[in-house]
Amino acid sequence: MIEEIEDFGAFVKTTRMKYGISQNYISKESGVTRSAISNIENCKVTDTKLSTVIKITKALNRVIMPIDLNELK
Repeated sequence: MIEEIEDFGAFVKTTRMKYGISQNYISKESGVTRSAISNIENCKVTDTKLSTVIKITKALNRVIMPIDLNELK
């Protein structure tokens, strides 16, 4: 489970590198700027919208596991 934005940035970068995907490709597929993707990967973002996470994740052809809020109690 990705618990912090730093983990998401590492996830994006690792996945992108593993499959030879460029930041430009993710940008075109997601509608998120290349500079924003770079900032996420390099942990320069302290907060990001869930919609941005979803767009990038879809561009990487990955899914986000739903969280059962009852489990957080």
